[in-house]
Amino acid sequence: MTTIFLTALTLVSSVLVIICLAVIIGKGGFLASDTDRDLMWIMINVLFPCLIFDRIIHTDAFSDLQNIWLPPLLGFLLTVIGIGVGFFVAFAFNVSATGLSSFRSKRTFAASVGILNYGFIPVPLVAVLFPNDDRTMGVLFLQYTGSELSIWTLVIFCLRGQFSREALGKILSMPIGAILIAAPLNIIWHSSILPENLRTFIHLADFLFDGQCGTIHLLGMAAVPMSLFMIGLTMSKLLTLDDIKLRWHKTWRIAIWSILIRLIIMPFLILMLAIWLPCTIEIKRILIIYGAMNSAVLTIALAKHNNGCEKTAIDTIISNTLFSIITLPIWIALGFYIIQ
Repeated sequence: MTTIFLTALTLVSSVLVIICLAVIIGKGGFLASDTDRDLMWIMINVLFPCLIFDRIIHTDAFSDLQNIWLPPLLGFLLTVIGIGVGFFVAFAFNVSATGLSSFRSKRTFAASVGILNYGFIPVPLVAVLFPNDDRTMGVLFLQYTGSELSIWTLVIFCLRGQFSREALGKILSMPIGAILIAAPLNIIWHSSILPENLRTFIHLADFLFDGQCGTIHLLGMAAVPMSLFMIGLTMSKLLTLDDIKLRWHKTWRIAIWSILIRLIIMPFLILMLAIWLPCTIEIKRILIIYGAMNSAVLTIALAKHNNGCEKTAIDTIISNTLFSIITLPIWIALGFYIIQ
């Protein structure tokens, strides 16, 4: 277990260095104000879809049907559980205990602790922990679809207090599109229905699809460091020393509950699920990594544009994001020690 912990701690430290470098660059004014927006567009619409397509198209994980239908279901249900725990705390305790004074802030708190950072941190973690294992990465991306669906349905509902048809239209994003294309192609490729002469013809496009030096593979490799860099740039805009001091004195209760729910209660519940659920080792690994995650930074932007309480989202997410530096390697080490 010590070896696993040290490996996880080293990995988290490496991730932290990249994020801190991005924060320094963002705070230093070395980039134009809208650079992060342009980089985010490239990240979401080019690099991330290429990474998804590259890993899914080459994996043999989908030979097990459980790896196809269960991960998306779990991705959605974990958000349901997280939001449920958030609502329970928000309404079961009074304002003096939680710091949540309005129905709007309670809805935002539940949404913020409910949706975990399902993409930008788990992807680099899986890439480093399992560098030659396309099965685990393939399962991660299918679970990603369930989390993405929960964002544009359940999370938006919590923030707005009503369903949004506009939000439903955002479900079909470029990353989801890459999954919907790559997964069927993978199944066809590994089946016996594909004629051998067609397989030979497809190999002519190896300059695009080759898993070592193809164009899609090379672009996908850039997604991991870029995702970490984008987190740092986002945090550089949200964090100021004066603001941290002000928020800590006014909203420390929200921070404590955020850390308790997202980094202690939820990891424990998900670890129990990973232990007792009869599923493949790839699904168990992803569950443990998911359980250790902090809240998704994206929720801050969603709160701003969907009638949520932006300050509550910032207090919730920033607090458990910073504290996850300590808890993340502990939960990952403990979880992998138990299931392996």
